[in-house]
Amino acid sequence: MSSVIPAADESPVAILRRTDQVVDAFADVQRRQAALDAEEIRTLARAAALVKDAGERGSRREIAQRSLVAELAIATRRSEWSVSRQMGQCADLCERFGVGVAALERGEITRRHLVVIQEAGAAIHDDADRAAYLAFALERARTTSPGRLAPLVRTHAERFLDRTLDERARDAHACRRVELCDLPDGMAELVATLPATLAHGIHDRLSRQARSVVEARGDGDGGDGDGDGDGRTIDQVRADVFTDLLLTGAPDACLGGEGLGAIRAIVQVTVPVLTMTGRSDEPALLAGYGPIDGDTARALAAGATGWERVMTSPLTGDVLAVDRYRVTAGLQRFLRARDEHCRFPGCRKPVWRCDVDHTHDAARGGTTRPENLAHLCRRHHTLKHASAWTVEQTSPGVLVWTSPSGRRHTDRPEPTVRFVPEAEVLSVRTRLREPWLLPVHDPLGSRDAPF
Repeated sequence: MSSVIPAADESPVAILRRTDQVVDAFADVQRRQAALDAEEIRTLARAAALVKDAGERGSRREIAQRSLVAELAIATRRSEWSVSRQMGQCADLCERFGVGVAALERGEITRRHLVVIQEAGAAIHDDADRAAYLAFALERARTTSPGRLAPLVRTHAERFLDRTLDERARDAHACRRVELCDLPDGMAELVATLPATLAHGIHDRLSRQARSVVEARGDGDGGDGDGDGDGRTIDQVRADVFTDLLLTGAPDACLGGEGLGAIRAIVQVTVPVLTMTGRSDEPALLAGYGPIDGDTARALAAGATGWERVMTSPLTGDVLAVDRYRVTAGLQRFLRARDEHCRFPGCRKPVWRCDVDHTHDAARGGTTRPENLAHLCRRHHTLKHASAWTVEQTSPGVLVWTSPSGRRHTDRPEPTVRFVPEAEVLSVRTRLREPWLLPVHDPLGSRDAPF
């Protein structure tokens, strides 16, 4: 195998050709891996069917299943628990999500995409509803990453569930808990099951405080800082801040801890106006997560320090305009509502951790208008300006990235898909008149809003 490191005398054209070959080879490996994953899923589904086909009943069937699981586990050097879990998952995939397995076999999606689709649609029992859900989910899966796909399919699946999200959320809220799991080498896991808005807010606040600690030591990348020997990673600092907050009430023991207690969490929740008034069960949307129940959304809205009003197209769901009853920074508000996260394909860094970038550089005549602006995280902002990657907005909000090897990747704003209300809820005329509402809320009590 030849090295991918370019020789000193290698021409740029030769380097580009070799890069193109590597990308093609990697994509081909992923397609073949997807086909193998589909074959494994079908094989394990057949294994699950063996016990049923044998005609055993009761304890005899259970013993037959245990025997088969044990043999499969030994043959593949896996645990019996893992094999048993996979058999059940694969049987369900082939029985209820067969078109997804076929798409995996063709290399159109990855196994992780298929798992995300299955988890979000597991509670859809009507065959026609599930077919409609799968058509939408597979279309989106072919053009986006599993991480971005998850909130989209969770939101869409809500349309086909028998019980409303409000009803399920009330039951789930009773299951909130904190669990302690011992690990080897003197470690343990502390797992908290909480409402999604609170969990996202806690993680955001920990991340912002940890980032302040890293920046305070002067290196910004986990180095030695000012010679104090602190080489902690951002994950390690986040864990240390978490420990200090719970044990002492403030992150005092962390380097640069002064002022960290003033940092508050940020979450972004979008609420349909009829859900806000209690006249609809349409779910609210937590940016980066997906649907949340109306009761939680209304409770958050009650404490919001400001509002964004987001007008969307009744046909496509595209964000058409944004205004606010307080503070006037209209353009930034519009971009935050439209983008939600970094606009590099697959990146989920939230907008408040991103830069607003001119797609066509302002220094070269680019205008400061929505059709020439988009949020980019620092990593991909740097990539755009310091590498051969290029980007253009072919239409407002639709970014087409071109890699150094010439491949084109389109990234569309997700609200285009998620902000389309059910046709039977409102007429087109009413929907044009009734905007969606986006409260700016701090779940931990800050008066500082992200907009």
